[in-house]
Order: sequence, then structure tokens, then C-alpha cells
Amino acid sequence: MRYARRHSTAPSMTCPPRMNVASARACGPAVCLGLVLMVAPGLAADVEPDERVAITMQSRQFIPPSIIVHAGRKTTLLLDNEDVELHAFVPVGLFTGVSVSVAGNGAPQFDPDGLKKVIIPSHGRAEISFTPETRGVFPFFCDMPGHDMRAAIRVE
Repeated sequence: MRYARRHSTAPSMTCPPRMNVASARACGPAVCLGLVLMVAPGLAADVEPDERVAITMQSRQFIPPSIIVHAGRKTTLLLDNEDVELHAFVPVGLFTGVSVSVAGNGAPQFDPDGLKKVIIPSHGRAEISFTPETRGVFPFFCDMPGHDMRAAIRVE
């Protein structure tokens, strides 16, 4: 029995009952993915998703006051300022020598060691993506005058 493609712009989903790599290619990308997952079912489960950690600045507090992330795992800190005043996210030692990417409407400031701080406007957001390498406890604070905001990130 021969299997033919239908006349359309979409890939055919008519596939031979005995699947091999060549026939999977003819059937389309969704079937190829299924073949890969059938051949190596443990590979997809072993990949850990990126960590996304929300930190809210509200009423001159960091919420939550303590955060845990994991060394060697890509992490994104989502910093939301829900107050009507500027706040700063000033990490101590967390980003020393670490490559970071900053997005959003915050104003990042760098020094020779890396990211020094991010100033976040009222109702603004900053996203900091990085992969922590060093385990330990890293405090962070807001250095705006009169703001006594402190919290910590633990890298395990």
C-alpha cells in the first residue's frame, strides 16, 4: 500500500504504519518530535525548566523577603514595583562576574564587577535573567533615601 501526500499546503498526516526516520520526515515535524520522544523518552524529562521568581516591591517592602534559586539553572527575577515611588534593587555579590540580561522599564547600572543595581519606576517592571554559579546567601536592598527595604536570595 502506498501513502501519498494530499494536495494542500499543510504537511500530510497520512503516515505508514511502520515508522522510521525517513517516513517520519515525510509525515511532518509533529511526528518527528513524537519519534524522538519515543526513542529517548528520558531526555525530555531530564531538562529542567528555567526558574522565574517574582519579587514585588510594595509599601516599602520586598515580597517575599527570602528567595531560593538553584546554581547552574537559568533564572529570571521578575521585579514589580507596585508603589507610587521609585525603588531600587541593589544585589550584594549575586551578579559578580555573572553574565546578566536586563529587560523592562527599569534603569540598570553596571560597574566593572557586573550589574550594580536596577532603579524601577512607579508601577514598573524589570526582568533580570542570569545563571547563578556560586552557592550562598546574597542580600539585596533598596538604596533610595529613607527606604529600609531588605531581603535575600539563597542560591542552593
